[in-house]
Amino acid sequence: MKRSLVFSLIVILLFTGSVFAQGKVEGNALRIKGASFLGSLRTDLEKRNFYGDIVGLEYNQDWQGNRGTSLINDFGFDYFHSLNAGILSNVFLGLHLNRFTRGYEWNSYYATGLGIKEGDYRLLYSDINLGITLSPSSNFRILPKYVIRSMSQSFEGNYLGIGGPSYLGQDTKTTSGTSGLVGVGFEFDLNDRATLFADFLLFGPFLLNSSGTYNSEQFRVYNNGFGFNFANGGYTFYSEKISVGGSIMILPKLRLFLSFERENMTAKAKSPVALSFYGDTLDRVGTLMEFVSATADHQIAMSGIKIGVTYDLNL
Repeated sequence: MKRSLVFSLIVILLFTGSVFAQGKVEGNALRIKGASFLGSLRTDLEKRNFYGDIVGLEYNQDWQGNRGTSLINDFGFDYFHSLNAGILSNVFLGLHLNRFTRGYEWNSYYATGLGIKEGDYRLLYSDINLGITLSPSSNFRILPKYVIRSMSQSFEGNYLGIGGPSYLGQDTKTTSGTSGLVGVGFEFDLNDRATLFADFLLFGPFLLNSSGTYNSEQFRVYNNGFGFNFANGGYTFYSEKISVGGSIMILPKLRLFLSFERENMTAKAKSPVALSFYGDTLDRVGTLMEFVSATADHQIAMSGIKIGVTYDLNL
């Protein structure tokens, strides 16, 4: 039912959208692509940090600084090999790289103090696309595809607690993973220059089971002691994405495109070893919460506008 609804929305968007301008490929061609992304990004690490601190009766506010511009986004290529076998017009293989950086800031509150917190965050992911182009008509194309996505995150946080107790803290979190995803694209030519398009990741993991690593280390020095939290294990994720927009040819073989992007990567740690210490004493409740915060499903959520160009090299 969910996938039928998504497909219906795709068709409606394609035929009722008003944006201008991906485009038809002629013969064998290498399509080079690059774009910038302006929008918001919230990491799954925000929620994991929140639930990890609750055990110490410390309440974290929402992280600020989630909006920004990412210049190196959807940078890569697709090679289209012409088949001209009836409805099957070509096969394609591509690689696309995406990079996001954010500087997050937030406050936290505990019974007799205030936490001032900040951190530097980076998300990198690459997509290998393998698919075919189906052309049921001269101006309409369907592009089923299989996507192998590799992703990594890193976070370096610095914390200052003012009150009772006071503390200095550091937080390091890293994740990495690979997953196979199924997607589909649609293209509808308004005329020789303008094309509407939509691109979707529908489900996964498929064929290639999701696998990766999760690592979290947090160290705090209090005015009356020190604490250390640790979790390490596997990491799994899958992604759902909606992208709709258009492209317009501004020079022969050169197109400008604009799209709205919304994507959720649902992720969690798998079977981590989790430990929490205060001084040389194992904190059993803290250890349990560190395990729960790592293994709960949380999302890396992105939404915004992408603007870029494509250029076709005929081969």
